[in-house]
Amino acid sequence: MRETVLLFNIKEKKRVQELQMICISLRIRVRLVKKEEYFQPVGALAGIKEIEETGQIYDGEELADEMMVFAGVTGSHLDQILFMMRKKGMRRIDYKAVLTDTNCQWTVPELYKELEKEHAAMHQI
Repeated sequence: MRETVLLFNIKEKKRVQELQMICISLRIRVRLVKKEEYFQPVGALAGIKEIEETGQIYDGEELADEMMVFAGVTGSHLDQILFMMRKKGMRRIDYKAVLTDTNCQWTVPELYKELEKEHAAMHQI
């Protein structure tokens, strides 16, 4: 699988462009995931051929916040992306995940809910 960053619910065009430029500079593919695709397994969205799409169309609410998923991104590239985001003074994306054998089968809302729980636990909300 090619290194890929999935972006969800990032509405500011300038912010999307900045994230794309960071990733392109590292030769990492960026995919802007549309809300209609949220019922697909995250692994399928990342391009894992062994994971089949469900064919379902999501028509629910948009995610409450932005989310970013790193699929097949090396540790050094992940560090570089986060460093460059800070260096550019970009606002944080609180919901970030690395694609794993477990979460690659989850839908976008399932992953988001799990990240929401982790975020709340870390910040004791």
